[in-house]
Amino acid sequence: MIRKRRLSRGRGTGRVAVSLAAVASLATAGLMTVPASASGKPKPLTVGSILPYTGTKSILSAWGVHGIKVGIYEVNHGGGVLGHMLTSATVDDSADSVDTLPAFRKLMLSHPTFIVGPFSPTIEAVINQFQPNNVVDFMVGGLSNLDNMNKPYVFRTTASDSTEAIAMAYYAISHGWKTASLMFDNSANSQGFVPPLMKAFKALGGTIQQNITLTPGQSSYSSELTQAFAGNPKVIFDSMDTQTAATLFGDAQQLGYTTAAQWVGDDLQSAPQGSYAQSFGSAASTNLTAALPATPTTADNAYNHFLSDYQSVWRTTSILPTSFNFYDSIVIASLAMTMANSTNPKVWVKDVMLVSDPPGTVCSTYTQCVTLLKHHKKINYNGAGGNDDFNKYHNVFSGFQMVGFDSKLNNVVRTYVTPQQLAQVVAKEG
Repeated sequence: MIRKRRLSRGRGTGRVAVSLAAVASLATAGLMTVPASASGKPKPLTVGSILPYTGTKSILSAWGVHGIKVGIYEVNHGGGVLGHMLTSATVDDSADSVDTLPAFRKLMLSHPTFIVGPFSPTIEAVINQFQPNNVVDFMVGGLSNLDNMNKPYVFRTTASDSTEAIAMAYYAISHGWKTASLMFDNSANSQGFVPPLMKAFKALGGTIQQNITLTPGQSSYSSELTQAFAGNPKVIFDSMDTQTAATLFGDAQQLGYTTAAQWVGDDLQSAPQGSYAQSFGSAASTNLTAALPATPTTADNAYNHFLSDYQSVWRTTSILPTSFNFYDSIVIASLAMTMANSTNPKVWVKDVMLVSDPPGTVCSTYTQCVTLLKHHKKINYNGAGGNDDFNKYHNVFSGFQMVGFDSKLNNVVRTYVTPQQLAQVVAKEG
């Protein structure tokens, strides 16, 4: 049974127990955190977002925007949250930590009920700001520094880079590529891959020949490439921003290195017809692979429903990476508010894991889950991105698709690395 809440009727009065069945009357009586507007309708709730619309990782902003709009569409077409419709406000952090805190302060002027984003490159610049400002955050990205975070107001709906790195190593070894060089830029996001990748690759019997740290924005990377290929590695593991990739991949083409080894990169490189694949050139169809947190198949009801919403909003079912993680974040936040009978983050933050984790009745759409809540049922939301079960560090876990490209640079799934296979690697590491 879903537990009941006790909400105050006002200053100086007693507290009364209120069940979910009384949500409508509570809203009418003005007991919700967000008051009614002058027209008598509940005021909209603002979904804030921090995304890199400019800078070297601006590609990520489209991923976020696509998922946010579909998430808002899903909730609003399901009646909103306790009668409130969702609206959005967004700011640009330029994927630069220096710009992120000012962007956050600007966003707070819009009084967001919760925030989605930022991505890994800038989350650490504001991660300590959410709880003091009473706003819940759902960040997207795999920064390994957050694997053991203790942040009550921060949740991550994507798998960690540490498990993505293990998937990259497993994929290479499974194909017999046992010698490797690493080429990762000097950002915290990219460097977070290096220790778990090296550990996993060595545990599986691989040898790291070179570990090269790239300085972004250089005019040439010929010397770094020559160093990386000195031992004729079978695979190059890499992660870098789009500008660096354009230069490095262009140099690699001229030196014949795009076909001299297999290149396995992170999820940034996975976008179909994206800038990374275009920079890599025609060899992308044979020599470029990216690790991407597993997208559920069309056999999954939650994913099918997400695709339907996506089609309604964007007129296509060719989804952008991580868009389903933003979608799930919005649905989870909305369900937590519904369960809490409150739009006050201090109240509903405690219900985020209750609506998304087992035990409970599994539900996969917003309206289905809300119906169960109104019937006092404990729910377990399984979303478009997977089961969305948060651990004690507010992280989720998944397998990974290893995504390649065809001759037109559309995605081709080369294989799937399962959670069980990842666990086997961890066991080998000791």
